[in-house]
Amino acid sequence: MPFEKIRIKDLCARCGADRHTFYYHFRDKYDLTAWIFSRDYSQAIISAGDGYPVEHAVKMLEVLLEKRTFYRNAFSDRSQNAISEYIYEYFVKLGSDAVAEKYGRNALTKETVYIIKSHSFACLGHTIEWLNGKTGYTPAEFAALQYKFMPEILLKAYGITLNSESASR
Repeated sequence: MPFEKIRIKDLCARCGADRHTFYYHFRDKYDLTAWIFSRDYSQAIISAGDGYPVEHAVKMLEVLLEKRTFYRNAFSDRSQNAISEYIYEYFVKLGSDAVAEKYGRNALTKETVYIIKSHSFACLGHTIEWLNGKTGYTPAEFAALQYKFMPEILLKAYGITLNSESASR
């Protein structure tokens, strides 16, 4: 079912939950979708363990593939509260916080924020394209490219040192 046609009352009826219970936990279907993504992201990172950061990305991309129908529908929504906007803001904040922690708040110049936003926007767009089967990359190949082309300031802020093997997968 297209995301825009999903209604809370239908979700509740389908899973046997009361609407009040739904609204106790979530504001709307967008909040639920963001929660699902956050849960999937956390579980992917935990399952990757202490591995190389590319491995964390591979695990998340594998989850996206596994739940491809759900995420394709979620990403097709272009409304103000869409999951793509949530993910974009999440990764901009993550990058900004990492840079500020590593270099101090003064490092968040207009140019640095622009770099963080550009990288976040590009990764999100490429991920949606990849999820829709337009690239042909495996999760490992795609994750390696995301890190290979990550701006230097973010690599350093995240404490990532790319070796030739991880960057070329």
